[in-house]
Amino acid sequence: SRPELLSGGTDRDFRRLVHNMFAFMARHEAVRDGHARHIGLAGIEYTTLISIGHLGLEGDVNVKTVADHLHMSGAFITTVTSKLQTLGLVQKTQDNIDRRRISLAITEKGKELLRQLAPYQREINDVEFACLTKEQFHLLSTIMENLIDCGDKAVALQRYKLTIKDDSKVA
Repeated sequence: SRPELLSGGTDRDFRRLVHNMFAFMARHEAVRDGHARHIGLAGIEYTTLISIGHLGLEGDVNVKTVADHLHMSGAFITTVTSKLQTLGLVQKTQDNIDRRRISLAITEKGKELLRQLAPYQREINDVEFACLTKEQFHLLSTIMENLIDCGDKAVALQRYKLTIKDDSKVA
């Protein structure tokens, strides 16, 4: 209903945008799953592993860091990192100061898998995003961050409204 999202009084362009986002995300997920299969992992395992690696370049990595980065729950990331630990790809160590905190690092085996994947991954990613100029890439990155923030608010509102609806059925 927002005027900014309507064209000629209809939501046709908005619906096309939403459906195009779904179409791109399905293709991007297929690419991610292909990267993962290339090194014998599931998509979310690959995403978590590579995130630990990239976040580790910026400092200490823990479950909360990865969960925040991927916009997922800490419990889910704990489960995935436990699987990666079992596979020998991630090392978990308890923080000396805060015993509840677990630091995450990629093992040499995990780093080697990512090194083997890198040329394949670069080639596929370059094709997937070949249509974007540098300026479009930066604009799209900003737009996606904004959409994630708005999406979080929309999910919270939806949950709240569903709670109210469910409560009214009980009364």
